[in-house]
Amino acid sequence: MPGCGMPSRVATALHVRAAADAVVEGGSAADRAGTVLESLVDLVGSGWAAVQRWDPVAGRHATVLSTGYSADTVRGIEECFHADPLFDLVGRTALRVRDIPADRRHGPVFDRVIDAGGFTDGVSVCLTAGRRYVGSLHASTRAAGVADEAAQLLTLLRPDLAALVDPLDGWSGATVDDAVDAFAWHATSGRVVLLTAGARVDLRPALSPAAAGARLLLAPRGLVAVEVRRAGRWWVAEHRPAPAPGGLSPRELEVLAEVTTGATNRAIAARLAIRERTVEAHLAHLSVKLGVQSRAAAAGLAARLGLVRV
Repeated sequence: MPGCGMPSRVATALHVRAAADAVVEGGSAADRAGTVLESLVDLVGSGWAAVQRWDPVAGRHATVLSTGYSADTVRGIEECFHADPLFDLVGRTALRVRDIPADRRHGPVFDRVIDAGGFTDGVSVCLTAGRRYVGSLHASTRAAGVADEAAQLLTLLRPDLAALVDPLDGWSGATVDDAVDAFAWHATSGRVVLLTAGARVDLRPALSPAAAGARLLLAPRGLVAVEVRRAGRWWVAEHRPAPAPGGLSPRELEVLAEVTTGATNRAIAARLAIRERTVEAHLAHLSVKLGVQSRAAAAGLAARLGLVRV
């Protein structure tokens, strides 16, 4: 009977919304992915579906759960979807195969997934949290096409589905500047997630919620500007290499960082394994470079910069 599928689709949509709301209460990633997979199958009426997360470090998708698809097909989606020219067509709406212009129905995804699997229609959805791309959903069919209502509901449910797939569940929607590297850690469990390939997780021990805001970390691999901020149940650390203030040398930076702790010249010399006279010389040089007149002024400037020796 026409329209008889709508009530069940609406019920499924409400189930997805409720499951997404429950993310704030916890729950395993597998359970949440299972909810998404069940919803895809119910909404689309398909026996082939996959839920994938985007791995920003590896630069590819990783399948969380799938049903129906062969292992080769799943690998095809993982390896080809984001690199296919059709990826840009998906955008913010659920894209069906039959919505793709006829002259563009070719390429890696068609070769390895759609045509190879004998599918007549299907739907793909890109999931985002803020500006972060977090994953994708795919369903295919060899029978009737994907209904308009199903595609519309999947589009409306994108934020809820993203919450179920996002490894940073509880993220507030804050975004990461493309020009920096970043990682995040969960405020309760301490679990660390890399947000970029160049993330410096070695900086994590030097950071804490008390260190929220801008910091200058003097690490073994150089000076790093770090900004820590809260994002839902997560703390995010964005970082980039930083020039030394006043053109200070690495050793002068070390001495300046120690001065902020209130250490005496003798204590600084012991910590850095140098002579006390050398500490005095470094203090004199850095004072000139920074344009300060006293040890206290140098320490105050370093404190304002958030300089910390890791």
